[in-house]
Amino acid sequence: MQDFKITRPITVRIGEINYGNHVGYQHYLTYFQEARIAYLAHLSFTEKDIGGYGMMVSEATCRYRRELFLGDRIEVGCRITVIKSKAFVMEYRIEKADTLCASGSTTNICFDFESGKVVPLPEAFTTAVRAFEGYVL
Repeated sequence: MQDFKITRPITVRIGEINYGNHVGYQHYLTYFQEARIAYLAHLSFTEKDIGGYGMMVSEATCRYRRELFLGDRIEVGCRITVIKSKAFVMEYRIEKADTLCASGSTTNICFDFESGKVVPLPEAFTTAVRAFEGYVL
């Protein structure tokens, strides 16, 4: 999966199948989340701690291109493409046998759960992401 340094293999599970006998639309966002968690873990962060604060998804998009079915083995790629002062954008790609099945993005805000406010991204996080991605975002 070109241009995605973090990918996560997933096998489609029975609970993700809907009445149409394919994966329900909402589960694609779960696949994105699984890749996001793997990405953050690779950099020693979590959704609850990206350098002293947590993160929350403020916007999500998904473009569906191919159906997924029970037992399909998929690969979900994740990368950060934009860093702002208080938010960052992650892009996702879902492939099955090198065929694009879905793509999307999330805008993620840095959040202080104690004060209930959006706060600037910690420097440790932005520095780690820029070093990992290999370019200035």
